[in-house]
Amino acid sequence: MVATALSGQPQTRPPAAEPRRLAINFLFLSAGEFTAKLLTFASFSFLARMLGPWQYGLLEFTLALMVFFTLPVDLGLGSYGAREIARNPQNAARLLTEITQLRLLLALCSMCAVGVFVLLIHKSLELKLLLLLYGFSLLSGPFLLQWFFQAHDQMHWVGAASIVRQTIFAGLVFLFCRPGWPLVNVGFIECASVAGVAGFCFYVTRTKMGFSSPGRLLTRKCLAAHLKEASPIGLTELAWAFMWYFCTVLLGFIFADRSLGWFGASHRALMALHTFVWLYFFNLLPSISRCVGQPHRSILDLMDGSVRFAAWSGLLAAAVLTAIAPFLLTLIYGPSFRAASASFAILAWMLPVAMLSGHHRYMLIAFGQQRTLLGCTAVSATAAVILGFLLVPLYGGPGAAWALLAANTINLVLVYLAVRRLIVEVPIHRQLANPLMTFAFASVGYVALERWNQWLALLLGLTIYATGLLATDGRLLGSFLRTLVRKPAANCAAA
Repeated sequence: MVATALSGQPQTRPPAAEPRRLAINFLFLSAGEFTAKLLTFASFSFLARMLGPWQYGLLEFTLALMVFFTLPVDLGLGSYGAREIARNPQNAARLLTEITQLRLLLALCSMCAVGVFVLLIHKSLELKLLLLLYGFSLLSGPFLLQWFFQAHDQMHWVGAASIVRQTIFAGLVFLFCRPGWPLVNVGFIECASVAGVAGFCFYVTRTKMGFSSPGRLLTRKCLAAHLKEASPIGLTELAWAFMWYFCTVLLGFIFADRSLGWFGASHRALMALHTFVWLYFFNLLPSISRCVGQPHRSILDLMDGSVRFAAWSGLLAAAVLTAIAPFLLTLIYGPSFRAASASFAILAWMLPVAMLSGHHRYMLIAFGQQRTLLGCTAVSATAAVILGFLLVPLYGGPGAAWALLAANTINLVLVYLAVRRLIVEVPIHRQLANPLMTFAFASVGYVALERWNQWLALLLGLTIYATGLLATDGRLLGSFLRTLVRKPAANCAAA
């Protein structure tokens, strides 16, 4: 039924935070996601050039809509399953079977919902057919088992799955997409790529990890128990989607011009970069989960270095992306998308906000406070919807960008306060002080030279920022790097 890893022998709980393992896992995830995102960038850049801003906007509108049908297929079961297996590895085979069956049931319901939605909206036949094809691809979703690889710290398979999916998608796009190519064909390519990665996950789980289905059906009692635990996480993810994607959908219903394509292009570029934020916390979640029940010192030590990294890297990324936004968007999508830089320069500042809030959001998940996380995210999503209705009709894409940034900032404040109240205070002010001070000096240097030469100004700003980092947190950074070659810590309590 399962591999020898589940031989019935007593198992000790895995160590909570092994610096070397975290580093190796993060490298695997980074390599996989970086390769996958390069393929995604290449394929969507090619599609944008072939389709033009107007038709490309329809594709981004479809993808934004599908987020609200895709997330209910998982409903938090992936994060819940990874958390439970990280805590109790002996339950891995049972959870694999039960969660896959439950996700398949949810996929059928979501696919039917897509069909009903298509009948109700007043859009072109081509757009409706594209939505239906994306709805059909939901049936492969339950067999995307990256969460199971995550639970076992098998991050190399997570990265490989991302590469497989995007290789299939990009390969078919480059083979068949030409000017005047029907937009609906993108839906067929999506179905093929999702089915391909589902087959890959099944192969790895069965052949490489030694797990197979015990062949028993999910009982009503198990279904209710899993939904009770996972649904707050899933509803939180759905609320999170409202923060990130509602404005794109609203923009698509209000504006039937190139502005949808411009905002969609800038939003896609931001989401590609945000993937690295996601994979960082995807990798960190098992270690946070193993700190549950341990002294608070262990989780604080784990968070301190991580928050410092988030502060320095997040501010740097946002500043550089803002400075080169017109050049970057033109390079990726072509001259017709240069106007997208106005939205992208605003969206870039969501990266440091998301990096900081991620520590507190994932702590709430790991410590079983998913209902609190749901409340925080629901409030933030409501703010995004309200701000979207206020700003999008007036300012279009840039208004949508400001709505997203404001909603994410509200979320940071809420989850920070929730963690401090329910678990332990994980401070961010100490870790932010040096990066913010250095950023201020670097900004002055950049502004002073920008009018003469933007690239020299950017180089000066980067030099000041790097100097400030080494002068203030250089020793801490060196200590962090040395942990990569030290013997891993024995357990969470020893941290």
